[in-house]
Amino acid sequence: MKKRRHLCLDLISCFLIPCYTLLFAGSIQWFSTNFSVIAVTGADHYRGFVYWGILAGSYFLVMLIRLVLILPSLPVRLGVLGMTAGAILCLGYAIAIPYLPAYFPRYAALHVLLAALACVLLMAALLVILLSLRRGDRDRWQKPLWAWLAIVGLCAVIFLIPRMVSTALEVFFTISATLLTRDIWLRYCRGREDKKT
Repeated sequence: MKKRRHLCLDLISCFLIPCYTLLFAGSIQWFSTNFSVIAVTGADHYRGFVYWGILAGSYFLVMLIRLVLILPSLPVRLGVLGMTAGAILCLGYAIAIPYLPAYFPRYAALHVLLAALACVLLMAALLVILLSLRRGDRDRWQKPLWAWLAIVGLCAVIFLIPRMVSTALEVFFTISATLLTRDIWLRYCRGREDKKT
């Protein structure tokens, strides 16, 4: 049963989300456009954007709730749960508000703010999870913490290249955050099995 769950996790996090993200991004203009602009270029693109949001949002919601349940402190659990709920709500509202700055500049600004806030809250939740788990086993959780810092640093570099939120940034963030979340869960599962043996 555990192998099936891990296989399902691997299928979603290592194949489905990365492949769908790359397919939606397309093959050109990764530094001069972004998902929000691609989404408003046609009805099919908007549907693809919604599907991407549902896929990624559902994954992070399920995985972060699983991770919340393993945290030792109730206040930390509630904090991470609040950040997770906030991230998913922000993502949902950002997807629901089309990015049309020429016609609706205020809604476009709100779309950008909500999308950015969803990413910030997601990364903050992962950081709190890592710091909480690291208190109990520094060696096991140091590498994922370095990975978290690397993701944030590389996101900043990718943002500064075109000085905008680009497709390249969205692709990198989606895939790296997905894989980091998977790694945290699998490390916890391996640690639990090590304690049993």
